[in-house]
Amino acid sequence: MPKRLVEVDDEKVAAVRAVLGTRTLKATVDEAFDEVLALAERRRALLAEHGIEESELADPEARRAAWG
Repeated sequence: MPKRLVEVDDEKVAAVRAVLGTRTLKATVDEAFDEVLALAERRRALLAEHGIEESELADPEARRAAWG
């Protein structure tokens, strides 16, 4: 796994760390990525229950049908 150098907002890291209950920056980033991927999967599943493809959400009518 490659190492990456990025600038991050320390206040956001602290807030996310508190929400996730993680102790290290690596654990916080890994857990945050896992949460985003899980959220995307839940969104796809919810849309599938309504018969909507994620790509269709670019269409305003499809969005209204999916969520309305």
